Amino acid sequence: MPLKRQKIYLVTGSLLFLFLPLLFSPHPPEEENFLFSRATQRDFLANLLMLFFFFLNFYVLIPAFYLKKKYLFYGCIIIISLLIVCILPSLITGHNPFSVQNDFLPRVHKTEGHFMPKRPNGFSFIEEIRHHIFLFTAVIFSSAFLREKIRNKIIENEKLQAELSHLKTQIHPHFLFNTLNSIYALSIKKDDKAADTIVKLSEFMRYLLNDSSQDEVILEKEINYIDNYIDLQKSRLRNAVDLQYSTNGDFSNYRIAPLLLFPFIENAFKYGVNPDENSVIKIGIQLDKNHLNMTVFNRKVSVRNIESSKIGLQNTYDRLELYYPKKHYLTIEEDEQTYYANLKIELA
Repeated sequence: MPLKRQKIYLVTGSLLFLFLPLLFSPHPPEEENFLFSRATQRDFLANLLMLFFFFLNFYVLIPAFYLKKKYLFYGCIIIISLLIVCILPSLITGHNPFSVQNDFLPRVHKTEGHFMPKRPNGFSFIEEIRHHIFLFTAVIFSSAFLREKIRNKIIENEKLQAELSHLKTQIHPHFLFNTLNSIYALSIKKDDKAADTIVKLSEFMRYLLNDSSQDEVILEKEINYIDNYIDLQKSRLRNAVDLQYSTNGDFSNYRIAPLLLFPFIENAFKYGVNPDENSVIKIGIQLDKNHLNMTVFNRKVSVRNIESSKIGLQNTYDRLELYYPKKHYLTIEEDEQTYYANLKIELA
């Protein structure tokens, strides 16, 4: 979930929780202005304290004590917090928690034949604030649950970033070596394309090293990155492959997670190019409103000394689930001779 949306949910939930006493506090029909009664004020203060302990537990207590396995100290703080929530609001609103009578109600108040009763015999302070105990327990558990969920999300994201960094280091050596060889060959022939190839390689490496570290990039940049990669492959492979590449749509108004499309394209060049065989690669990228559709096809050929792309592709599958849950559709059709991938993403 995006951070901005998390903050909106958190603020909305906090406000609703804070005003629970005003919305659901039971009160006798004879009582006027119950919103300003001491019982309502007590519950409001208790909920305000519980919100404070929610954020205190979320941001301070769990990281400082619970995650460091200081369980005894953490438990003592939680018990003290519960006592504060239960007792302090009553004291502030002028009620003695240990008195026999219910100080929140008049001793005897008669209005049109109705009497406001005293606290019934045996009706203890604990029974008055048991809903505070229940809510406080729910608050502590919910803050711990959310903290653990976010922590797992951070760990998962860090793992994917580490895998993405590993993926980028895989791209560097073999592709850079082959491209530099191509530039060298062009330079020997004094081909004017050598300068253009150097510029494209420079833009390609700049994007790979700088822009790809962001959570999202402008889709147009991602497409330009792919354009440069394919142009570099064309200059290197010449007529060794039947390459068909097309794009369609206005890519400037949308953003996408970086290097999300690239592994499928790189995979096609890894396993679809052999000068001695019938090599065919077809790549199409279309954008219709906010729906991105990419198709990649290649004939499988004999290749040597090529590292498996499983790590890179698995990283892509995981990142799709992380960044576009229920907003992407991936189809892969593969047999002994061909490989076909169709990726559809609903962009924000």
